[in-house]
Amino acid sequence: MTPEPVSLEAEVLYGINSIYMVLAGETRLQCRIKGKKLKEAQRSYNPIAPGDLVEVTPDAMSPNEGMISDVVPRRTRLVRWNKKGRAPQILAANADIAVCVTSPAAPPFRPRFIDRLIVAAETGGLTPLVVMNKCDLPCAERVSERLTHYHRMGYQVLSCSARTGEGVRELAAILRDRTAVFVGQSGVGKSSILNVLAPGLDLRVGDLSQKHDRGNHTTNFSVLLPLETGLRIIDTPGIRELELAEVLPEEVGFHFRDFAPYMQSCSYQPCLHDDEPQCAVAEAVQQGDIHADRYESYLRILQELRETRKAAHG
Repeated sequence: MTPEPVSLEAEVLYGINSIYMVLAGETRLQCRIKGKKLKEAQRSYNPIAPGDLVEVTPDAMSPNEGMISDVVPRRTRLVRWNKKGRAPQILAANADIAVCVTSPAAPPFRPRFIDRLIVAAETGGLTPLVVMNKCDLPCAERVSERLTHYHRMGYQVLSCSARTGEGVRELAAILRDRTAVFVGQSGVGKSSILNVLAPGLDLRVGDLSQKHDRGNHTTNFSVLLPLETGLRIIDTPGIRELELAEVLPEEVGFHFRDFAPYMQSCSYQPCLHDDEPQCAVAEAVQQGDIHADRYESYLRILQELRETRKAAHG
């Protein structure tokens, strides 16, 4: 009598075209989803992401293959809105830290990208970390001022240089014993930092587009990298636009820490801090107590989420 196949718990490393590479103990298995699709609480662009824990049944005839039957409930998740698929896209599962890699120039510093990643990270239960790569380059006063502002709000901010090695040891210490997902625009140097964190990893590094002053994609899909140094990194493709998902318009303000001292003083509750009269947050912006560009960043996110909700519900 043929014994019943034994189900194993495995961790997803990456997925390409509905084929997933998982790690079960020390064994790598190439897997497909059992049946047409997995049960999901809500539709997503990708039902499985790097970092997911899954139930796998190895193929008795092919020891390096298997079938995924279920996904263990996620502890955390980093999600973006996928315009093409018109559904949430899970970039990483079960990570602890969302590392937002940015640069002072080449490509230009974009604090509104950082604002969006902070919202996405906190919504999914991750701790955001802002990493300024290329700190060996000249840094404009406005860039330093914004980084200081993030630090003042309680976010961890670290300056480093993949070229000189400055700050890389400190970054490794922060990431030790945690799973970190690296996110950033193309060209900020994510792959370069990872190559320094893990010598021998040899990730491909792209050149900057001179025409558009932005990078070319060098990572084509998200992948979990359990490194020999003990670090656990989920590397993601360079993102040019980060649209939010799984956060409601009325929740966004709670992820802007500089709003917190004023929110309860708004005359109308709940207040979206947009066009309501006697809004304490808007008044704080006028008084210079809240950074004007942070407020503009909030308003853009708010409008985007309203439009997404309208499109979804007609």
